Amino acid sequence: MLEDSDDLMSIVVLEAGAAWPSWLTEYQRLAPNSVVIAQASAESAEAFQARVLHRLAEATAHNPASRVRVGVIVAADDPEQKRVALRQNVAQALLKAMGKVVEGELVLAGDSDELNQSRHELFALAGELCKELGSRRINVRVRFTSAKSGVMRSITASAPDSAPAASKA
Repeated sequence: MLEDSDDLMSIVVLEAGAAWPSWLTEYQRLAPNSVVIAQASAESAEAFQARVLHRLAEATAHNPASRVRVGVIVAADDPEQKRVALRQNVAQALLKAMGKVVEGELVLAGDSDELNQSRHELFALAGELCKELGSRRINVRVRFTSAKSGVMRSITASAPDSAPAASKA
């Protein structure tokens, strides 16, 4: 992960109905100045997007020395809501806000363990954002709130001399 610094910001965008990910604190430690923008349950996607974009502009203009290093969009799994455009516009605004950092992290997070349309949309968005980055050193990640990690436990390799006798030549 990236080293931490007092002038770095993390910005978290939380859609209505999304669960707060337990792993989020590891990113907020990297950029201790946090801004959290949460969608109200009755707020439309368009109104939320406008509020997020305004708050991003405000946060980055308020203190020119502060830099956005971590951006997180926590997507709700709600098939009734069409939030593809919202997520794309907010993600692009976060990338723009990260323009001054040497290294950055943009995390697209989902709160469903099921393979569904929302997951496909997040992966597709990550792919589009990676195309736009060019040579910028910003990592785009997709995470889900599953209790299981995508990392396997390490397996100790057996020593060649401990192989069964039948396999020795």
